[in-house]
Amino acid sequence: MSSDENLDKGFHAKSMGGTLVEQLTKEIEVHLNNDQFGVDSLAQAVGMSRSSLHRKLHKIVGVSTSQFIREYRLKRALELLREEDVTASEVAYRVGFSSATYFSTSFHKFYGYTPGEVKSRGAEDIEGRELSITETAQVMPAPFDLSKKPKGSYKKSLILSVLLVAIVSTALFLYSTTSKKNIETKGLEKLIVEKSIAVLPFKNWTGDPNLEYISDGMTDAVISRLTKINSIDKVIPFTSTIKYKETNRSAQEIATELGVTNLLQGNLQISGDQIKINLQMIDSRTNDHLWSEEYVREWRSDEIFKMQTEVVEGIAANMNAVIADNELDNIQKVPTKSKQAYSYYLQAEFQKNKANELSYSNAVALYEKAIAIDPNFVDAYRGQAMVWSFGGLVWGIYDERVAWRNAKELLEKAFKLDPTNMEVEEELYSGYFFYDWRFEEVEKYYQRILKDSFIDNTPSINADYAIKTGRYQNALNAMNEVILTDSSSGFLFFFKAEALFFLGKNEEALELLNNTYSLHSDNWFYLRESAKLNYYLQEYQKSKKQLHKLLTQFPDYPPILMWLNAVYAQMDGNTVDASKYLAELESKYENRSSGSPAWFMALFYSTQKNYEKTFEWLQRSYDRHEVEMTWLREEPLLVPLRNDPRYISLYDKVGFSSIGIPIKTSSNSNSSN
Repeated sequence: MSSDENLDKGFHAKSMGGTLVEQLTKEIEVHLNNDQFGVDSLAQAVGMSRSSLHRKLHKIVGVSTSQFIREYRLKRALELLREEDVTASEVAYRVGFSSATYFSTSFHKFYGYTPGEVKSRGAEDIEGRELSITETAQVMPAPFDLSKKPKGSYKKSLILSVLLVAIVSTALFLYSTTSKKNIETKGLEKLIVEKSIAVLPFKNWTGDPNLEYISDGMTDAVISRLTKINSIDKVIPFTSTIKYKETNRSAQEIATELGVTNLLQGNLQISGDQIKINLQMIDSRTNDHLWSEEYVREWRSDEIFKMQTEVVEGIAANMNAVIADNELDNIQKVPTKSKQAYSYYLQAEFQKNKANELSYSNAVALYEKAIAIDPNFVDAYRGQAMVWSFGGLVWGIYDERVAWRNAKELLEKAFKLDPTNMEVEEELYSGYFFYDWRFEEVEKYYQRILKDSFIDNTPSINADYAIKTGRYQNALNAMNEVILTDSSSGFLFFFKAEALFFLGKNEEALELLNNTYSLHSDNWFYLRESAKLNYYLQEYQKSKKQLHKLLTQFPDYPPILMWLNAVYAQMDGNTVDASKYLAELESKYENRSSGSPAWFMALFYSTQKNYEKTFEWLQRSYDRHEVEMTWLREEPLLVPLRNDPRYISLYDKVGFSSIGIPIKTSSNSNSSN
């Protein structure tokens, strides 16, 4: 046996990591000129799952599998450029880059000079570019270095590569245990302390403003996948970062508002059949640049989803966040195999996020096109269902019964296609509560999510249902938990303020509304609900200010705003305007509008202590099955009626008694279960 073989054998016995790196290196070399040989192919070649390979490789050398492959190709490219008389384009294809432009860009980013400059640089100049062990541990451009391959057997080169890996791994281990203060790791220690990130909306650099839906959709998809990684403590949802699409705020200011350590910025470009994303991650506290990467794929649905997975793997690797096997399986899920269906879906999501009557109508049509192409597209079913459901609630856009019939059908189809989809399940049970009043089923679901916490960024059950059934402290706890994940969503703070109000902590509720108003004064939902809550807190001027903003800056005019208009007109002694607003409400009722006009007519008469009229309209609200009847138990304006037999009868018929929630009387109106 040769000395080389003895060394090889001895090192195998000492280093499982070295063995894996050798295997991977050999497989990539065999398929070097195959641009389709990627992470999945490599994992299959070494007999491992993609997630296991990612986890083990990241543990050994600190990089993702896709980065490992790319950087091996770049090392081989440098070797070819130095030793052979070849063009950069020829080398690009020989080392597995399908695009010569992307190869040149990647090469320049990696080495600091272009492929064309290799020949003009001396060996010492090129070697001077090599990183120290500390720098390698920091940015980890490659676990080995073919650019310095000695003369001799290829096997010796591999052994030296493995030795370098062992040294780097040891350096990383020493860093993590004894030498943190002596090794500069540019933000790494801070990232370990708090793994939190906000992905800002990718800039649309396509040159076509009509493609904004693609940049927004890609941002949302990356965020959605990041939320599936438990080792990342906090990921801000897209609905909370979209307001920073056009902003002059600094990274530190945005991060402070969002409560995160890291910001990811990026831009999206499309050229012919290729889509490219450029990303950079910043430590918001120091403004240090932590990581940057460029991803290029063909504009095909399968390629797009692979790109999204690679982006998420890259982000996680640079946050030192380990992705578990089951999490990577979820991240890799392909929602649709149709490029056209996915394009329609992204356009629909873009319209839905505008949240007004016109955009909802556009979204419904686009979701329908996506589903027509791919009848198994679960995300499209859920997206369209949410439009119908929201539009039939207090928004007052769609007829309640029509809205829920459509939404329920879509959600039940989606849940049948994917019974493990928690977001679909939550939307379904929200509808069972608001529209069907199926208290017994919803209560069982509520108790289940109390035991097995589910972070829901549209908290219909763990906030709204909890408050309406008297579990104020549960709702407060749930909101505090969700706010730890997302401290920027206005409706979360509203629900928290509402829970505080029902707990009798009016000063805390008011302080919270005052502190969050400036951050969410452009959010229609927050303005609408806080205008109502400020009215209950007797902060009438603040409520009027918010009402005025709603009426002048947003196009929709649902019954809840007509009610507030009528209440304030009557309060100001303007009976003419009060009558006009009541006529608008009654007209909405006669036209069978959603938005619960009968309920708000009842609330108006309760403010005037005209309880006969109040009960008349409550009965009409019940007969129409209006969604706001779910407020019957907790509505503050109905406190004087709670001992009335007519109120008790409605209470039972709506369904509160079916779950053992006792009726509240005026004597226990401030208590909670």
